[in-house]
Amino acid sequence: MNVLLRLLKYLRPSWKWVVFSGLLLVLGTVVDLVAPWLLKEVFDKGIGDRNTKMIIVFTLALAGIQVAKSIAMFFQGRSQELVGQNVVFKLREEMYAHLQRLSFSYYDKAQTGQLMSRMTGDIESVKNFIGFGAMAMFTGVLTFAGTIAFMLFMQWQVTLLSMATVPLLMYALYRFNKKVGPAWGQVREQMGKLTTTLQENISGIRVVKAFAREKVEQRKFEDRNADNFTTNMERAKLEAKAFPLMNFYGGIVFVTMAWFGALYVANDQMSFGTFMAFQWYTFGIIWPLNMLGWQINILQQAMKAAPRVFEVLDTPVDIAQEEAKSVDVKRIEGNVRFNDVAFHFADQDPENEEGVLEGITLDVKQGEVIAVLGATGSGKSSLIALMSRFYDVSRGTLTIDGVDVKDYELEGLRRKIGIVPQETFLFSATIRENIAYGVPEATQEQIEWAAGKAQIHSFIEGMPFGYDTIIGERGVGLSGGQRQRVALARAILMDPPILVLDEATASVDTATESAIHEELLEIMKGRTTFIIAQRLSSVKRADRIIVLDRGRIVQQGTHRDLFAQEGFFRNLFQMQEAAASR
Repeated sequence: MNVLLRLLKYLRPSWKWVVFSGLLLVLGTVVDLVAPWLLKEVFDKGIGDRNTKMIIVFTLALAGIQVAKSIAMFFQGRSQELVGQNVVFKLREEMYAHLQRLSFSYYDKAQTGQLMSRMTGDIESVKNFIGFGAMAMFTGVLTFAGTIAFMLFMQWQVTLLSMATVPLLMYALYRFNKKVGPAWGQVREQMGKLTTTLQENISGIRVVKAFAREKVEQRKFEDRNADNFTTNMERAKLEAKAFPLMNFYGGIVFVTMAWFGALYVANDQMSFGTFMAFQWYTFGIIWPLNMLGWQINILQQAMKAAPRVFEVLDTPVDIAQEEAKSVDVKRIEGNVRFNDVAFHFADQDPENEEGVLEGITLDVKQGEVIAVLGATGSGKSSLIALMSRFYDVSRGTLTIDGVDVKDYELEGLRRKIGIVPQETFLFSATIRENIAYGVPEATQEQIEWAAGKAQIHSFIEGMPFGYDTIIGERGVGLSGGQRQRVALARAILMDPPILVLDEATASVDTATESAIHEELLEIMKGRTTFIIAQRLSSVKRADRIIVLDRGRIVQQGTHRDLFAQEGFFRNLFQMQEAAASR
């Protein structure tokens, strides 16, 4: 019930259309109720009294109200669809906006396929109920109640006798409703899993083919598809059992009415016109009850789909901006200080588990270039992620220019930190749009300047459409090194006071890397720069090198200082020197 009430709140912006649609629906129902009565009058006062004028009058009245009903139903259908589409529009808009606000910790666990399924199929199920099912239910109830009222008024004995099997039909509906709800819940869940499998396979198709795992992935998809098929067949089995039974009970209502109605006509206890009207009215009893089974299907789909949508909408935003504390980011110069910082992921116990980062104390002055080294999993990327508030520190404080990062306006803070991530992502758009993603108002001259600094301008100029060349999804069509350089140009164009290079040149050759670093020397002047790298050639110009091990700073100093010490830095230097000399 809570889910239903919450869904109905989305009707508020369209309440005028809901009222308009409801009034037209009532008009259509009234026409359906009056039509059999007019038919009765045709037989009783027209044919029975051999009154041609009455036959013409009532026949024209029947035709007239049917025309009026058709016009009303046209506008009612349009307004009803408008209501449903408004609900879908609002739900999708809210869900997408909330997904944009959710922090990295949510996406660390969320499955893209499940989110896509909720954004599309689940919301569509909600629309089917709000935009059609709910009104159809209302129509059915109104028609059922109105039909019984008219029949009781015209001949109450036959009406009561005819409805003897209606309780059985309603009991069958009750049993169907109890069983079909969980069945639709399983269908929605299996559809989400199937979408996830499909999304992962398409996104990772190059890996699949590289390892010749097509048949394995095909079997995985077939298993998911089979599970989806099985759950749908279980749901279909319920419908196959319930619908024929409901149709049977409905048929009994019709047969009973015909039997008793004929007897009452034969005994002059009921007019022939009333008997003919009852033939029509019977469908006003059978149709709503039989259709209710289908409408219950729509309702249960929505009731199982809506919680999946609301689950996303109700997910708390871990990294939220407190407007009262928002500090203007224009003052950011680039002085960064970590003071006894610790960081735990959401599923870690801060009391009993060691964090990804522990006891980090680091003071970085404006314009300083800091290199961060360490083995895989040592916490390098997590250290950088804290500055942009992709995650919040679990303990300690992180300040920029003496202000806690939590007190800065969030969007502005992130615009002041230009990041070239380890995993380069490019959109399916032109190269110009990808480079200017963070600064969409940038001029062509500025874009070319940034591309030149990233050593990618000459390559772009040589492409068939230059900067207007559209690259494929995730940057397909460019090599790994080219994608990295486009991402680097994107960060340079933002002109941020803090620049983060997370393995930014890992995919380029050493000659290109050297050229990029030469260009970056000018870019890094006066700019606080963090360089995460495994190649020592990437960090040789750093003012200071930080070595992380298991989330702690174990070495800190200049290139010369660390080479003089035993530890990770010297071992890495010796390994790379040995590899280069082979």
